[in-house]
Amino acid sequence: MRSKWYKYVLSSVIILCSTYAGDMVHEVSAQQEAQPVEASGSKTEDLKWQLKQMEEAVQKQQEQIQALKNRLDTANTETAPIAKEDVKKAVENYLSTPEARKELGLGLPNAVEAEYTPDDEKYALSFKSLDKNYSLNLGGRMQFRYTYKDNDEDFGAVDTSSINLRRARVYMGGNIYGKNLHYYVEADADKFNLGMRDFYVYWTPLEEVNAKIGYFKVPFNRQRVSSSSKLLLQDRSIASEAFDQDRDYGLDIYGKPFEGNIEYHAAVFQGAGEKNSGDNIDNKLMYVLNARYNPFGKYDYYDETDVKYSDTLKATIGASVAFDGKANDEKIKNTNTIIGVVDTGLKYKGISWNNEYFLRTEDPESNGDTVNSDGFYTQTGYFVLPKKLEVAARYSMVDPDTDVSNDLQREYTAGINYYFRAHRSKIQADVGHYVTDTKDQDKEENRVRVQYQIIF
Repeated sequence: MRSKWYKYVLSSVIILCSTYAGDMVHEVSAQQEAQPVEASGSKTEDLKWQLKQMEEAVQKQQEQIQALKNRLDTANTETAPIAKEDVKKAVENYLSTPEARKELGLGLPNAVEAEYTPDDEKYALSFKSLDKNYSLNLGGRMQFRYTYKDNDEDFGAVDTSSINLRRARVYMGGNIYGKNLHYYVEADADKFNLGMRDFYVYWTPLEEVNAKIGYFKVPFNRQRVSSSSKLLLQDRSIASEAFDQDRDYGLDIYGKPFEGNIEYHAAVFQGAGEKNSGDNIDNKLMYVLNARYNPFGKYDYYDETDVKYSDTLKATIGASVAFDGKANDEKIKNTNTIIGVVDTGLKYKGISWNNEYFLRTEDPESNGDTVNSDGFYTQTGYFVLPKKLEVAARYSMVDPDTDVSNDLQREYTAGINYYFRAHRSKIQADVGHYVTDTKDQDKEENRVRVQYQIIF
């Protein structure tokens, strides 16, 4: 800034001096042209005096010009000191830009970029290689719950009140060796019992054909496949708990052809159940077939709610069958078992409606009677305040043996949910009434639950 100021002053002085000198010379020349030179002494002395005055003026101008030049050179050679903190801040600001990270990563195959994703539905932090062939996504969630149980005193039960950690999960996933090969690992400390929940790899070369291998949820009924972080009510229905196939070791071939209007699964599993996941007690494998039709395009069945407030109608209908399946997550020994389920669901502008109907046939290999059982649930939710306040209700029934009377199990549950940040931060409260028929008197239980969930 100072150097520019000196230049402007110097230029102005030179222009003024040049103009003044030029005027003087021009004036003298004009006088000489207007009057002939006389050889008289007085005229000669007068011209000498004028010349002397001009020389002195030019000399002063040259001295002033030289002084200005010296000052300008001195100003140009002076450098203002730069603070180390200013340099450090400037470098940090540059290195934090995506352009700088990209430039520094050129030619470095292991260079990664980090991304904080607080608005993502599952993960909180992601690390990705610049070529996108490797990634690591991290996340976790916790559910803190208060439960009050009003148990039936006629059966010798007492009321209970408890606070516990219903679910505590940490997980990581991403892709390796390319954009189509993925991995996922999840650990839990539910009720402070530490254990592995999921671990598998899956390959997604095409939308129509994919493969998954490892330990994961059996793709049998939709409510079990739905994430426990996105349930309409705090737990799954009694029918789902009685007939679902939970998790197991296996291989699943699946796909979503025709732009997601059709979905299918063809899978084979150990069939031993989570409690005996290391042993196959009868050397029989469990086979699962699943087909689904989504008439209005892809259906997000991992989420039982319509917290996203669908602008268009979304619907699904599906059916599954499991051969040599489990009961209460345990293999039924020495028995040929077939389990089937049919489900429907829809979402539209804050409304969600989900239904599943189950059938199971247990045929003993030795002498014994065949046992048939069935069950179902229907539930609905509605956002009174879009994306914030939701009311919900469910009815579920289980008949453990259709040939036996007075053994029905029934569930009546109503709840209210408030979403601070969709499923990442929400609070749920519900009241449930459970009835088990017996020969002489029904056994009843009431439950009041409040749960807060946070995903990070």
